[in-house]
Amino acid sequence: MTRLRLLLIEDSEDDAALVERELSRAGYAVMSRRVDTPETLIAALADGAWDIAVADFTMPRFSGTAALTLLRQHNSEMPFIFVSGTIGEDAAVDAMKTGAHDYIMKGNLKRLVPAVERELREAAGRVSRRQAEARLAYLAYHDPLTDLPNRLLLQDRLQQGLLNAHRAGDPLALIVLDLDAFKAINDSLGHQAGDRVLQEIAGRLRAHLRDIDTVARLGGDEFAILLPRTDSEGATLVARKLLAELREPLTLDGHAFVIGGSLGIASCPHDGVKADLLLQKADVAMYVAKAGGFGYAVYAEDRDRPAHQRLGLMTEIIDGIARREFSLHYQPVVHLQSGAAVYLEGLARWEHPARGPMLPAEFVPFAEQISLIDPLTILLLEQALADWARPSPAPPPIPVAVNLSPRSLRESDFPDRVAAVLQAHRVPPGALVLEITENVLLSDASRAISSLSRLRGMGVRLALDDFGAGYSSLSYLRRLPVDLLKIDRSFVTGLAHDDAIVRSTIDLAHDLGLEVVAEGVETPEARDRLAALGCDAAQGRFIAEPAPAAEIRRWLARRQSGL
Repeated sequence: MTRLRLLLIEDSEDDAALVERELSRAGYAVMSRRVDTPETLIAALADGAWDIAVADFTMPRFSGTAALTLLRQHNSEMPFIFVSGTIGEDAAVDAMKTGAHDYIMKGNLKRLVPAVERELREAAGRVSRRQAEARLAYLAYHDPLTDLPNRLLLQDRLQQGLLNAHRAGDPLALIVLDLDAFKAINDSLGHQAGDRVLQEIAGRLRAHLRDIDTVARLGGDEFAILLPRTDSEGATLVARKLLAELREPLTLDGHAFVIGGSLGIASCPHDGVKADLLLQKADVAMYVAKAGGFGYAVYAEDRDRPAHQRLGLMTEIIDGIARREFSLHYQPVVHLQSGAAVYLEGLARWEHPARGPMLPAEFVPFAEQISLIDPLTILLLEQALADWARPSPAPPPIPVAVNLSPRSLRESDFPDRVAAVLQAHRVPPGALVLEITENVLLSDASRAISSLSRLRGMGVRLALDDFGAGYSSLSYLRRLPVDLLKIDRSFVTGLAHDDAIVRSTIDLAHDLGLEVVAEGVETPEARDRLAALGCDAAQGRFIAEPAPAAEIRRWLARRQSGL
């Protein structure tokens, strides 16, 4: 039976009993209380929580509308139903306007149970919506994993803290903390273990701070600590205490780990009086601490200039991705026997607004270090597919290649995002080639191979780039689910003196069912020698320089026409 806490505002015991009996017959276990004066109603409301109120409209010492007004002062949303033998249509309408949910004539109590059921459902819905709204409001300002304030709430508290510090003439300090060994745990034990580490660290940080302090999670493994009424010297003491706590072993699934961290300190008014500036300078000091292995560092303009430049480049890459300043030049890979283009390799370029055109070596390694390579890769992938999926009177669609970072392959949802981009541009998976290097096996090889297998299973072709230039032996080739092998340009350059390595690599690749592409073909002699050795395809400046899509389209048109 469903338990029902019923508040009866009724002067007649017999009428109250009729209401209780009707609800009991419907399967409710009714726990009721009858009141008929303002004083007894106030006492009942104070004594406990009620599911629903049923009230007579006209009572000698207490009107139903007065009871409703009094109840609403205590609970604005409790279901309230008039059950009366005297209420008229106009009075009923007026009662509904004052906040009653329904009215029922005592001579027609068969409507009571459906009305109660409806109002209880709607009340439960109101409670659920209110809880959901409260949860959404909470999540807007808190990190759901650690329950700490998020960046948005930190910014708000930092702004308020700076205003209060200015009024009172007090100092204020800000610490930015980045964990040192979190990535290794995340990669080796998985994201769930990483989440538990973050929750443990959040608890440790909270336990060692004052009530007036704020510890927030900025994202990833980065935290911030706001210290009101604290100067840089006081913040240094806090940083030492937190470092000592972080160096205490953390036990996870029977394994003990030492996390450690790097902390950067900035203070007001010494380092600035604006929230964004103070956060930026604490971030810069943290980079100095991490780079030097100091544990913590206090912001100092002269010493921190290289780190400041590093932070500036990070901001520029973020802005460059948002403004789509990155593009692709394309270099054809051609079949050595037929001369036909096999596919086009997209090579990243950055049209920097101040520095001018930048090559991949100038920004890709840094983008990998600061975890921006993934959004950059997706941007370039979308650009490549957009360039070659457009209808054109020029040559028919040709496969296009994009280079992948090992970091992207460690993200479990990366194949899904590739599939989404292919679908959005209506490009068949077989028209995409993804080029990887041997470095995919340096960290979390199993996850990388899993991602590669999923991509290949979708129909995307995979090429192993710069083969022979990395750390791996030929045995690693059997572990990677690739279709193409690209011989590093350093071996192609030395063909005139020794072709043994190139010849053996071609033979091995063919034995494994792989096609072979030679990189860095700069002379007709190199092209001819590769063809004689059985190499399938080649690319290099002798064949075609990298160029924007429009220029490569013209190159392809000339190639097809035999010019």
